[in-house]
Amino acid sequence: METQKLSQKLTCRLTFYVHQCHYFFAEYFWKRWHMTNKHRFIISFLIGLQVLSVSVAEPLVIPDPTNYPSLSTKKMGHVRHMINLAKQLDGDFSMMGETDPVYFMSFHAYQFQIAFAQYALASTHYHYTPAHRDLYQKASARLIQRMIYKDVWDYWAHVSKFDLTNRTEIEAGLEEMTTYTEDDWYGWIDPNIKKNIMYSGHLLQMVGLHQNLFDDDRYDEPGSLTFRFAPIEYGQGPIEMKYDSHRLAKVIYDQFEEDHFRGIECERNAVYAECNQHPILGLMSYDLKNGTNLSVKVRKEFKKVMRKRKYINPETNTTMYFLKVKEDEVVPATYAWADGWNGHAQYVWDKEYIKSIYPDQKKRYFPSMLRGWPFENMGWGVSFDFGFFALLASEVGDTETVQTMVDYADEHFEPTWKDGGYYYPHTRFYVYNFFRDWLGYIHNVGPLTGNVLVGFASINPIDGLWKIYNQPRGKSHFAEPFITDVEYLEASVTQAVYDGDKDALTVTLVPGPVESEATSFTVRQLDPEKTYALVRDGQVLGEVNKKTSLALPSTKWQADGSLVISTRLTEPQSFILKAMAATLAAR
Repeated sequence: METQKLSQKLTCRLTFYVHQCHYFFAEYFWKRWHMTNKHRFIISFLIGLQVLSVSVAEPLVIPDPTNYPSLSTKKMGHVRHMINLAKQLDGDFSMMGETDPVYFMSFHAYQFQIAFAQYALASTHYHYTPAHRDLYQKASARLIQRMIYKDVWDYWAHVSKFDLTNRTEIEAGLEEMTTYTEDDWYGWIDPNIKKNIMYSGHLLQMVGLHQNLFDDDRYDEPGSLTFRFAPIEYGQGPIEMKYDSHRLAKVIYDQFEEDHFRGIECERNAVYAECNQHPILGLMSYDLKNGTNLSVKVRKEFKKVMRKRKYINPETNTTMYFLKVKEDEVVPATYAWADGWNGHAQYVWDKEYIKSIYPDQKKRYFPSMLRGWPFENMGWGVSFDFGFFALLASEVGDTETVQTMVDYADEHFEPTWKDGGYYYPHTRFYVYNFFRDWLGYIHNVGPLTGNVLVGFASINPIDGLWKIYNQPRGKSHFAEPFITDVEYLEASVTQAVYDGDKDALTVTLVPGPVESEATSFTVRQLDPEKTYALVRDGQVLGEVNKKTSLALPSTKWQADGSLVISTRLTEPQSFILKAMAATLAAR
């Protein structure tokens, strides 16, 4: 009887420890026991059978977390700052600067900060945490909700009164605006129906990214994007303009077609190349989800116009300022912000062309933008020049330039930690002070660059946006194991990746801004038929299996099949759930 128990124990344990102990047990039985021939036969048979099973069952190979992308402390700080902005209450735009919608709207406007924050978080989720959806999905939806809040878009009722294309630069890099006439007395309320692609194009891109990254159809519902304008007269209710992803895509596509693909106006009478890139990316997402081909024609025809009208000057490889629509006149320019803004987005659908002109653009602007004469007037675009060119450099994979610019920002832009977020506060007089400091360094940091663009550039890897659009994850991705329910204040997830080839989920947590003795996260969509080895910081803690209710002291199976993992988190920890190969004992 005792021999039978030992034999059973040997059979089970050899599955996992066969290489370490099967010869030990054999020697133990042969030398320490005075066994009969029958016993020797049983042990020899079991050992031989177990060795045979080794050739059938794969050995446990634990993936190395360092083989997967992971967010550094500062990159995670940038992510947290953008999520913090998303979590602000409606009407709270603290840290986002000032916007005056009465006569003019600059690139610092809320809509650009909100939109580019969503793009940055999309890149983060796709490349670093594809197995951690809920945090990013909620932040994305919240940013879209903020985007349709009236304080973000009701500037259009005022800006639509003006034809601003005759503005001229005056002293100190400022611009003088053209006064509107009686014909322009009443502005347009609906921010999407015509022109204003500087808003609607971003909204379409945001909605498309959200739908495809999170397999979320909420914006297909009629009225899911509803805009409410204040009552015109006392006693009336607000004016409502109802949109959804389908109507928004159609309105934008029709405008491209109506004007023969010259581009859709931002301000009245002004087409900017960079602003028309965002609706193209939005239409690409729409096509992917709905099986249409709207973006195919737009890309083809818009590229023809860009070449013919020299939206990007072939001699200088610089992007135009804008096209005067009524005059059909291209206004040339040499701005790093225009090249960076247009280039990082056009790269998604015109990769080789943007790569070919990038070296000339870099030579023109970098590193000369970083330092010059003390108190030099760098012009109104200085902050945008820095932020957008850094973003372009990240997308084309110029990691050396990106690192140089991020290091420069860390040294000169007064980086700040707030509520777990890392950002560069806008300088006090960023609206009109464009002069270098007394040592010749940039002394103008606007909210778009400080809140979003530098962080976006540091996070975004080579082909960061290109891969999102050209290598989208299929439906099978949403059936893979993933994590949820991470306490945002207690822990940050710096990587969360499911590797299908290895059938392993890798998750790395670091302490959050609020200290806690213990925290937890939930793993969903584990295969109940499989046994998983749970590994923490390279140490195998044991095995878990839903079907057999096999668990560990730090784990708990839920009724819905999810697994809650608890841990003390005083320093970074990596967890791996690795599916174990079927063994003879398990069969």
